[in-house]
Amino acid sequence: MPSARALRRRELIYELLLSLCLLVLVSFAFPQLSWLGTIGYSLIALLLTQLVMIRKPRLSRWDRLYRLLGVIALAAQWIWVITPLRMVNTGVPLVLSWSLLVGWSVVRLVDRLSQEKRVTAGMLMGAAAGYLLLGLTSGLVMSAVETIQPGSFEPLDLPTDSSLGGDLSVLMTPGIFAKINYFAFVCLTTVGFGDINPMLPLSRMLSVTTSIAGPLYLAVVMGVLISRYTGDVEERDESSENDLSDL
Repeated sequence: MPSARALRRRELIYELLLSLCLLVLVSFAFPQLSWLGTIGYSLIALLLTQLVMIRKPRLSRWDRLYRLLGVIALAAQWIWVITPLRMVNTGVPLVLSWSLLVGWSVVRLVDRLSQEKRVTAGMLMGAAAGYLLLGLTSGLVMSAVETIQPGSFEPLDLPTDSSLGGDLSVLMTPGIFAKINYFAFVCLTTVGFGDINPMLPLSRMLSVTTSIAGPLYLAVVMGVLISRYTGDVEERDESSENDLSDL
């Protein structure tokens, strides 16, 4: 059985992950705080790589590969952020690395949640963080796709190189970044308002993938939570029956 200290450490990581996801969402709501989003994404990448340390005194080859992927994703994000808009190909490593990192992280997170013995506040926070992480990563990947292939999502009114002088960072368009992330969560929740539409094959397939990932994640996590909650109820019932039989 894990010690109380190990349980608390695991719950703390879940809480931090949820807090960072909410921090990024706040940066979308207030454009003047857009710099918080960049920091939030960076801290998320660092925190995800720490999930492998839970219950693992020694890291396997796959754990080391996972941590290396987190470093690559972090580097790809900052390269994409600081390079000028004309260097659109810097978005390709970001799309690949973050898609792999978060896909792998969500699988690890669900597996970790399935190993929990009972439903706790920390477990619920971890489940919520995983869902938000899917949406935030979809928005980041969609933004990179829009950078690589302008016109992937419309209408966005993305400034062109000529209007910006061809030498401004993607951070100079936080409003557009927030709109694409809004569309990512619309896809994730399968709401489909229709105010933004994917126009190119890659953006359409990315939208479809996000729309599939959202309900699939909820179905899997809800199954895990219900099974753990049912197990807790059965344990309490058995304990109560044993106490009554002892009387």
